[in-house]
Amino acid sequence: MNKVKIRTVKRAIRGDQQAFSQLVLGQADYLTRTGHLYLSRDVDVQDAISETTLIALHSISQLQKPALFRTWLTRILIRQCYRRYSEQAHEVCDLADLPEMPTNLANVSVDEKLDLLGGLKRLNDGYRQVLLMFYYNGLSIHEISDLIGMPENTVKSHLKRGKSQLKTWLGGDYFEK
Repeated sequence: MNKVKIRTVKRAIRGDQQAFSQLVLGQADYLTRTGHLYLSRDVDVQDAISETTLIALHSISQLQKPALFRTWLTRILIRQCYRRYSEQAHEVCDLADLPEMPTNLANVSVDEKLDLLGGLKRLNDGYRQVLLMFYYNGLSIHEISDLIGMPENTVKSHLKRGKSQLKTWLGGDYFEK
């Protein structure tokens, strides 16, 4: 994070709401993309972002390392997405609301994509989160490690185990590059 942004974060920590607004607006596209990794409906993503913004506004004074603002904000968003995801786990999935697949899956049939999304839903939260961040958001292992506070080797293990479970359940190599 550059010095100007760190100064803006420090101003926001001291209670400057305009600085906070500037920071959150600067992260809007990133928050929306990240929200879509966890939630399929736009309205749910926007609700999660709104709740994230309110929580962040009320608790920014507790942020101890201004350079980690984006990571801190992302963690709040992920918690909000998981909360909404668990509330809606019983709902029937509408095909029109499915998230866009990564470009390396462009040649995969619709049935295989549906199988993949069903398989991802069956994974435990840790494996699913890492797979989504790596394949859908294009984050590196190091970035995922920093973002969720998990050692890099654990991220690698989650990727390997999650892919292995998907291959076992689906019988295909959907994530092979």
